[in-house]
Amino acid sequence: MIYNLQQEHVLPGLCFNETYYAKLKRDDEDRKVVQTDWTVLLLGGLSGVGKTTVAEQIGRQLGISWLQLDDFRLALQWGLASLLPEHHIETLNFFNDPTVWQSAPEHLCKGLITMGESMAPSLEIVVNNHVDTAAPTVVEGDGILPSLFAQPSFQRHRTTERVRAVFLVEPEEERILANIIGRQRGTQNQSEAELRTEARTKWLYGQWLTKEAQQYDLPVLPPRPWSTLFERLLLAFAL
Repeated sequence: MIYNLQQEHVLPGLCFNETYYAKLKRDDEDRKVVQTDWTVLLLGGLSGVGKTTVAEQIGRQLGISWLQLDDFRLALQWGLASLLPEHHIETLNFFNDPTVWQSAPEHLCKGLITMGESMAPSLEIVVNNHVDTAAPTVVEGDGILPSLFAQPSFQRHRTTERVRAVFLVEPEEERILANIIGRQRGTQNQSEAELRTEARTKWLYGQWLTKEAQQYDLPVLPPRPWSTLFERLLLAFAL
């Protein structure tokens, strides 16, 4: 049976009619879509520094999609677990251990780095696809590493400026701790010592990210002041 999509009886609860198509047309006209000389903006850095919020702001401002690297991790962790080598599964599940923050911060920092390295091949595929199909997007996540730009494809994209990256790093450990406590995301059962270990771990990771970004000549920004973060990111991305 062939349905006329202009009629209202296509699927129960899902009507395609003239009103529906008129709304789509208005939405397309209202959406601000810009022609860009870049394709992918990568926003890396610590958790709790505003990456998700500002990535969404950039996406809405430019009329493009925005993606979270956490979605990639969850897909690998749960959807494709049976297809991945065991050591990759262990890496992706590293921070699911409820006692993880009882380990040494230096060890945990290496865990964050290793997790990013495990996700890099998947991120490279997604970025290359967006470049090949000329589909602009913003990707944000803790696991975005500056070393991606050592890959031949990223080197080509950087030469043509199709892919750009900025990293947000909070320089003060006490501020990181305050952000962790303020977000209250998965911290309900953590002791004060574990919270401080988490803060120290993320501070160390931020210091490592800064050095790595400098090695690849990539910009690093402090998230504060929050009120100017959006504008500062636009400048850093050269938008």
